[in-house]
Amino acid sequence: MNRSDGLLVQNVTDEQIATYVRGFIIYGIEGCLLAISNFLITLVVFVYSDLRQQKEYIIVAGLAFANGLQGFAFIVAGIGRILMIKAGYGFVLVSRWQCSMAVWNLIWLFATPWQDTTLLMVSIDRFIAVAFPLRYFSYSTKYAYLLNFFAYVGALPQISASVVISYSYQEPEFPAICYTQSGQGDGFFRFKLMLRFCITVISLALYVPILILLQKALKTGQSISERQVAAQISRLKKVTITLAISAFFVLLFSTVPDIIEMLNILTDKLPLYIIVNGNEIAYIFIYSLRFKDIRQGLISLFLLRPLKKNNAALAPRQTSTRT
Repeated sequence: MNRSDGLLVQNVTDEQIATYVRGFIIYGIEGCLLAISNFLITLVVFVYSDLRQQKEYIIVAGLAFANGLQGFAFIVAGIGRILMIKAGYGFVLVSRWQCSMAVWNLIWLFATPWQDTTLLMVSIDRFIAVAFPLRYFSYSTKYAYLLNFFAYVGALPQISASVVISYSYQEPEFPAICYTQSGQGDGFFRFKLMLRFCITVISLALYVPILILLQKALKTGQSISERQVAAQISRLKKVTITLAISAFFVLLFSTVPDIIEMLNILTDKLPLYIIVNGNEIAYIFIYSLRFKDIRQGLISLFLLRPLKKNNAALAPRQTSTRT
């Protein structure tokens, strides 16, 4: 309808507005959990040099940073949308281009494809680790930073295409609270959903050969008497199984909701957007329970003290030329 100030607005009832506000409050709360839990993992790895010198943790920290950025977008979206509704501009119709330029959508524009490509790099890293374990042990941290760089570069085409396509939509169509799909072309948004789904499925499917090759790597480790290599193989097993557990949570909280969204089963998509972050929030519990040095790092960070040395945990990065 046309408002007295000449602006075109979506007609909503007070009850609908209250429902929106409650949903955006949940957005903010979930965003806080997502951002804090994942940024903590990133911070712990990069604050303590002993953790920063282990390539597995650098790659995990890259994924955690992308997840934390996603959580920050939820916080900004929750607060920004509520403020717009309270100011009376939340349901003023704007163009897709204007929606794409909303602060929270700009953050999501970077964070979402970055999450997908980083998840794929984690799976590729585990495949390389179990397929060529002795060679993998000789890789330096540059290898891990390179994988994180590839994940970032892999997200750029999707980001660029989204901006270019959105610019062609200049007519007012959607309320200014601007959901993510409101800032993109319909066809391109469906394409992004399908691409995200395919990347996630590939990332998860890689764990089938990964777990098979892990058994082979464990047998190789049993045949080598050198103590250092045995410790590295043991750590390889622990890291791989931990990331496989994380992959199961991705299947449960990300892939299944994506299927539901693509099939357009639900008219109200808010529950899906809330559920889809369950796996990222669970990461801090999985990593702290499975990795003693991550757990000690979190405790040390909270207590503002140096990280205790853990020779067993540090063994994998002390690979000799002879090995």
